[in-house]
Amino acid sequence: MLVLPPHQMSENKSQEEGYVIAGNTEIATRGHLAIYSVTSGRVAYDSFATTAQGLELTRNFVPDIRRLKDSFAIARGNLESIRLPTLEVAEGWESPVDRTLKVVSLSRGNEYAVQIESRGRARGKNDVRRANLFRLEFTPPEDFDAAKWRTDYMDNVWESKLEEARDSVAQISACLSVTPYWDDMSIDVGLFAQISQALMQEFQVVATSIDQKMLRDKIVRVLTGELGGLPYRSGQGIFFIPKYDDDDNYLNTLTNYSSLLDQFGNVNALQGASSTNNWFDDNGKPRTWHRPRTNLRVLGYIDNERQMNYIRQDIQTNVSREIAEYQQKVLEVAQGFDSDNVERFETRLDSLRGQRDSLRERVSSLTTMLGGEIDLHRDPYADVASGIGSRLDNIRGVNSSVAERLSNLTLL
Repeated sequence: MLVLPPHQMSENKSQEEGYVIAGNTEIATRGHLAIYSVTSGRVAYDSFATTAQGLELTRNFVPDIRRLKDSFAIARGNLESIRLPTLEVAEGWESPVDRTLKVVSLSRGNEYAVQIESRGRARGKNDVRRANLFRLEFTPPEDFDAAKWRTDYMDNVWESKLEEARDSVAQISACLSVTPYWDDMSIDVGLFAQISQALMQEFQVVATSIDQKMLRDKIVRVLTGELGGLPYRSGQGIFFIPKYDDDDNYLNTLTNYSSLLDQFGNVNALQGASSTNNWFDDNGKPRTWHRPRTNLRVLGYIDNERQMNYIRQDIQTNVSREIAEYQQKVLEVAQGFDSDNVERFETRLDSLRGQRDSLRERVSSLTTMLGGEIDLHRDPYADVASGIGSRLDNIRGVNSSVAERLSNLTLL
């Protein structure tokens, strides 16, 4: 068993400073700390989702793949990593010319220009020039539904139709076009083929992968939404997952989710013996050997006075914010009242009631866990209260029963 932080753990000491533990233990805890770290990289969606299914995790634990248009915008950036040979002699230049590819936006997300940037000396001074080469465009065929393809691909993966999902990837290449910048300009055929192939390959990979940003955003939603966690002591990457009842199913889920994230870390870790690998990459820069891996560490949180005070403070801050955000939604619903469409308004009230009941249950569970009342800010902020009150006055003149329902929903 690993104990953090290390110190002499007499009963008085643990009560005074508190600690968390990792590993199997029979010591009672009030919940668990989940500490996550995400490093750069990506993993194939089909592989990641299949692993999630094997760990009995639902689709809610896996990020959706990107829209094809967004995948194109990311894939085009990879072209700038293509290395072009230096020109030792070139007309109009007095020195060798270093050349790099640049991709600039012509129409955000839909059209880009590929340029060659040349650097060297001319007329006795340093010089830089850019020349347009090709146009990259995202133009799906009229008979191709990009949104439907995206949904169908993920559905096929989760329905274990992996071969069908993988076969469909070839279809998306028809969404991209690479053409000369001007119709009448001559082009470097070899470079044109290289750029076209690199773009298509990267586009297909990006469109069917999960990267570090997508994963990081999903982790936060999982820890707060699926597992009811709270940010811990305003720290980045640390959440407290309360033990809402005596059932430890949440811990099994948390442990399985940690195992899922290990896959992302393993796929993107540099591995191999130093005697057969290079420290520097092809550009002469150190490679990222020995960097921390993407992971989610689960630490048991032991019940003691100081640490429980930390938790109480965090719960008061975060749940008070959730209450205020709920009251903002009440105001927004109230402002949307339409006397000509009361049925639609009552549907929105039904949704609010579900959110209020869920919030009430959450507060009750946390109160039980902490063994006493939590000092929460339950009253609406002045401007929100004024706005709700004003709308209630207007709605009562039209439909008193609806106004009564809305009024009750403001109470927690």
